[in-house]
Amino acid sequence: MSDNDIHGIERGWSVKSVDGQSIGSVEEVTETYILVKSGLINTDHRYFPAGVLEHVRPEMSEIGISLTQEQVDEAEWSEVPTEPPRTSGAPLNEEEYADDDPRNGAIADPEKPIGY
Repeated sequence: MSDNDIHGIERGWSVKSVDGQSIGSVEEVTETYILVKSGLINTDHRYFPAGVLEHVRPEMSEIGISLTQEQVDEAEWSEVPTEPPRTSGAPLNEEEYADDDPRNGAIADPEKPIGY
């Protein structure tokens, strides 16, 4: 599993914001979203787009998202995202890496050196 492989995430893993705050725990994972539950009595469910996945740490049963606690609190996350599915091993921010790729913006396979 690569560092950001959404397919290895399991229910119950903790979810941390980019600023280190606890957001909740994983309820469900699909290729398009991560459903996160927070709270014990008054539970809240949030559907985060798969693209916000920052890191996966199986040894700690934890994932990180690229949003701050403030961004999580201020936005509406009650609807299932309509973004296209994320693929295993794909860069999280494709636009950010496209300029560095000598193959005119094609996304490099993280397992192969560029040019192969």
